[in-house]
Amino acid sequence: MIIGDPYKAAFLIERIPEWEKDHWKNGIMFVIINGEMYPKEVRTTTFNSELPSLLAANSAFAHPISDRSLYNKTASEILEYISDDENENYYRYFIPFHEIENSGYRFYILSDGRSIKILICEFIDGEFILKDKTELSMREYEDIKSKLIGFYTECEF
Repeated sequence: MIIGDPYKAAFLIERIPEWEKDHWKNGIMFVIINGEMYPKEVRTTTFNSELPSLLAANSAFAHPISDRSLYNKTASEILEYISDDENENYYRYFIPFHEIENSGYRFYILSDGRSIKILICEFIDGEFILKDKTELSMREYEDIKSKLIGFYTECEF
């Protein structure tokens, strides 16, 4: 199932019961930004661990930080501010998606209260390099989040 608009921002998510063992619910989950899928290769996603992290109350995905002055900066300036693993900003803006991070990518999110920006970075030569970015209205973003919560709820994890 596709949740969102793949030419802006979406999740491609599918539970695959044949991949499941014991109580672990497995399948695939990709993030699509501007028509590009992340991660770039198929990886088994364990929904029991991935979705609770993504949807947790302290997750940047569940509750993006609203900072109008930071939001209005260039993508490079935003990335410089939020991508420092040594300070707390990393955790406040980082979207926790383990399969993406394990494949060498990282997603960050922030808001200005009316819109959402998502930045996609790739780990190259010891640093995260901006690969792409997208902007969504708050309504578009909330619709994606709501449908992802619905998927999680329907799967009875």
